Amino acid sequence: MRHAVDPRQPVLFDPFADLFSPLARKRLLAGWPALFRAALLELMPVRQLGEHFHPTLGRPTKELFSLAGLLFLQESFAWTNAQAVEAYLFRTDVQFALNLEPGQDELCERTLERYRQHFLDDDLAAQVMDDVTKALVDLLELDVARQRLDSTHVFSNMASFGRTRLMGVAIKRFLTQVQRHEAEAFHALPDELRQRYAPSVGKLFAQSSKSPEQRAKTLQQVAEDLRDLIDRFADQANLNARPSYQALVRMFEEQCEIVEDTIQVRAKSGGRSLQNPSDPDATYDGHKGQGYKVQLSETCGDDNEVQLLVGALVQTAADADADAVAPMLEKLKESDCLPESMLADTAYGSDENVQRAAAAGVELVSPVAGPKVDTTEPTVEGSVVEPAPAKLSIDDFALDERTGKVDACPSGKIPLRVLYDAEKCETTIEMNAADCQGCPFGSACPMRRKPGGKYEMSYTDKQRRLEERRREEQTEPFRERYAKRSGLESTNSGLKRRQGLGRLRIRGMKGVAHALYLKIAGWNMLRAVASAKVMAKVAGLLARLGLGSGLGDLAHRMAALAASKKWHRRPQWPRRREGKLPAEWAIE
Repeated sequence: MRHAVDPRQPVLFDPFADLFSPLARKRLLAGWPALFRAALLELMPVRQLGEHFHPTLGRPTKELFSLAGLLFLQESFAWTNAQAVEAYLFRTDVQFALNLEPGQDELCERTLERYRQHFLDDDLAAQVMDDVTKALVDLLELDVARQRLDSTHVFSNMASFGRTRLMGVAIKRFLTQVQRHEAEAFHALPDELRQRYAPSVGKLFAQSSKSPEQRAKTLQQVAEDLRDLIDRFADQANLNARPSYQALVRMFEEQCEIVEDTIQVRAKSGGRSLQNPSDPDATYDGHKGQGYKVQLSETCGDDNEVQLLVGALVQTAADADADAVAPMLEKLKESDCLPESMLADTAYGSDENVQRAAAAGVELVSPVAGPKVDTTEPTVEGSVVEPAPAKLSIDDFALDERTGKVDACPSGKIPLRVLYDAEKCETTIEMNAADCQGCPFGSACPMRRKPGGKYEMSYTDKQRRLEERRREEQTEPFRERYAKRSGLESTNSGLKRRQGLGRLRIRGMKGVAHALYLKIAGWNMLRAVASAKVMAKVAGLLARLGLGSGLGDLAHRMAALAASKKWHRRPQWPRRREGKLPAEWAIE
């Protein structure tokens, strides 16, 4: 039976009134428990979570708002299961935040794991992050017009193996399944094969020689064992459908190949190859290593009291940053947080991404990959000397912005003709030979002499846009504007130090996404606490709930209760102790 207590229901007596000293109460009401209790607890996805339980039959569930809130706080503060349960049972600040009466509720680790699995099955963490972020943006009256985008690497809870041990571990895991479910088939395997993979994972191939020749020989032997086991058990239905066997097949396809009936280990397996059989979703990044990454979009408006992370996109390590711009903008649009301008580093700044962002009404501000325009003048002993003419580009030609046609070259000469190929988006300029032969910019100009004495140059629309951006990068206004992008680096560092985002206690895409979304929502909560504007609003919300000021004015609280729609129902606190919920309060 579903059991939920509406956190918006005012109380007649504050159960926490006599538990704290004045100083302790002041700190409690100025910290995250007050913000969570007043504004965020009601956002927990209790209706979706309650779908896993019958509305009226069976034993009452744990109070659903408090359990969903505990899962949120667990990831926000990087608690283990044991620490989360202890906080639920013993920490009064957590009980205040979760709308629990001190000393009245029970919880075990197994129950917490069961509710987390419901969160994972329904992908509720992403919804929690969106709802919490929207609420905090409204409370802060945050300006989301300016944002900055970056990614950070995330390690899941898995070991890192070399190629030989990686394949060896996959074989050992499969042999364990064979021994457990098909003992006769296991004992029919060659003794040498069984003994080779008998040691523990930490000692697997530990006795092998360190010479390159011996390592290559061991790797070849493991590859042949891999192929032999795949062929041997390919027709056994009770084994070939197991994840451990599928891992063997995938690993052989990624790590090995057959050349003239000979098994050869590939020189490179690629970033999307299996990194550990215990985490099949993890991939590899050549710079950061194995695991996952999360794309983060943070506000950076000048008038914001604090900055929040308003967008997050979980990816594997092998996914390119350049491919994240379009889906991130789509997520921001869905959450009504689409910016007017977004700062990003060079990896995001392709011309295609700039055009996609412009189509969505967003200006993507990013440096351009490739050679930069040199605008400095060389000096000798502090004196300016005559510099060599800098290379000119299409951006130095006079262009009519209305028609897109070139009106004049850098020396002011008018072209003979300008042709535009709409299919290729390519422009061809032909100049008078006499003008180009005597031009002072001849050595630096991209115009070249063609057979027949013509002077021509061709460029695409993309090349012209890139040259314009390269020229703009060298200006001081661009540098001042782009300087704010680096502020996201400190946010990444804070997430890893305070939220434990760098290395998670879970693996698999579902589990990693669950942890990351809740940690980011928790970061936003902690950042919002630093806002005096938000905490002033929180004080008002708590006062309307009858919390936060000791016994206070009883008449005021009774008036608040009378104004509540639930005044004519039985009082809330006995029902919480009894674990009962009237039928009219059942979650549909």
